[in-house]
Amino acid sequence: MGGLGDDDVVVDYHDGTYFAGLAFRVAASPSVVIDVLTDFNHMVGIVPNLESSQIISRKGSVFVVKQRGKANFGPFSFPFESLRQIELLTDGRILARGLGGSAKHMHSELRVQAQGSGARVDYQVEVEPDRWLPSSIGAPFMRHEMAEQFTALIHEMERRQGIARSR
Repeated sequence: MGGLGDDDVVVDYHDGTYFAGLAFRVAASPSVVIDVLTDFNHMVGIVPNLESSQIISRKGSVFVVKQRGKANFGPFSFPFESLRQIELLTDGRILARGLGGSAKHMHSELRVQAQGSGARVDYQVEVEPDRWLPSSIGAPFMRHEMAEQFTALIHEMERRQGIARSR
């Protein structure tokens, strides 16, 4: 099974806002990848630091999702909440924007593309936390959290692809 390390995540910090990105290839079809990324009601069983995840509303391909959890990094522990609008586009992109929670501003774009027998995922996010955190802690923390969360998602994508193949 594949996974990401902290070094696979690029993080920049400018004027209180973090800009981060990552890209990976996964041995799962684009449809399985999107199914996992949008399985919000079961995300607690997939992503290790989530304590709750639920769809508040859905209109077609637009979801409003509320999540809560606690991220740990070395001696630091950060509880977080997010309320996001998430839109699935027909071209394989998933757009998200923060509506509330632990960030003053959050916007992300994830793109899923078929590549060989699997898929390639490209993810970019910009986030301004609601509380100040020195970038010397914030950037490594963000790299670690994104690598951990996406590794868990990759494992679930590959697990579900294996189930799909065995049918």
